[in-house]
Amino acid sequence: MAKSYTKAQIRKITRRFGLIPLKSSLVSSLYRKNAVIQVKTRKGTYALKPFSRSSMVRSNTIQQMERAANYIRLLKKRKYTYMPTWLPTHSGKLWTLHQGTPFYVSQWIKGRGLETTEDFKKLGLALATLHAASTGLHPMETGMSSPTIQQLRIWKNQDRLFQKKMTKISRQNKEYRDWYNTHGKNCKHLSRRAWKDLQDGSIIRLLRAERRHPSLIHGDITTPNVIISDDGHLKIIDWDRVKIGSVYADLAKALMNTTQFNPEFVQSLLEGYQRRKPLSRTERKIVTALYKLPREAWHASRHLNRSRDREILDNWDQSWPLRLQIIHILQEWARV
Repeated sequence: MAKSYTKAQIRKITRRFGLIPLKSSLVSSLYRKNAVIQVKTRKGTYALKPFSRSSMVRSNTIQQMERAANYIRLLKKRKYTYMPTWLPTHSGKLWTLHQGTPFYVSQWIKGRGLETTEDFKKLGLALATLHAASTGLHPMETGMSSPTIQQLRIWKNQDRLFQKKMTKISRQNKEYRDWYNTHGKNCKHLSRRAWKDLQDGSIIRLLRAERRHPSLIHGDITTPNVIISDDGHLKIIDWDRVKIGSVYADLAKALMNTTQFNPEFVQSLLEGYQRRKPLSRTERKIVTALYKLPREAWHASRHLNRSRDREILDNWDQSWPLRLQIIHILQEWARV
């Protein structure tokens, strides 16, 4: 059940950041009700957000919030301009604790979504600048797997669970039996191709060396999280998932989650990215292989009772040929 907040609670929290609210309203995101609180003050409009922890990380909520705040400070120090400004509390911290929940405050970005090829070039540049801005982080400890290898282990497990669950469901439900007989096999084939591609010797060597050069990633580049502000600047919001991670997975997910299988948007995003951070042929192969993985099907199969996830599977007939078209474009790009 989504948590609501009283005006007294909102006033108490925002005052710790030096703000006096004139008006506040709860705003829902694509996946979460009351995800953020819009607070209007004499100083401007701000987003008051309860921090959303990741269940994929073993650390607790406070530790995750503290780590995210440290990374935001690092990006600010390195003059990363593609995120809203976070406000400090009276004590100088970038977050505060209220009834066991961490909250942070950032600028409220007013604007529109991604619409043009130029917008996607800006997104590619913003993403590459993020990945490059964190250069110089301490290398990961000896014996630890690289971020991409860690991500691949998670995705391989999700792939296995998908195959197991859909096989079981297809025996019990005719609707999903038809879907699985048609598309489940296609998903399995596409995954098999991707896992095989990632066994290339040059890719294995690059990923083993990746932990020596860790980078920060946003972790949730989706259409709702990218805004073209009224003054024309691109801003990425919702930094709860910022962490050291795989830049290749971050880029592949951004391509899948924002471009709507539009070839021009895909090419523009990659063009913008490589203006700031050129990719080697091996790196392009990695991104292409990761894009192939049918992660939406894996996710949707876990939540068949949710209308949005059922819609993903229902629309697979329309999205499948478009996906194959983009994969072909990426494979050509990876050969350059």
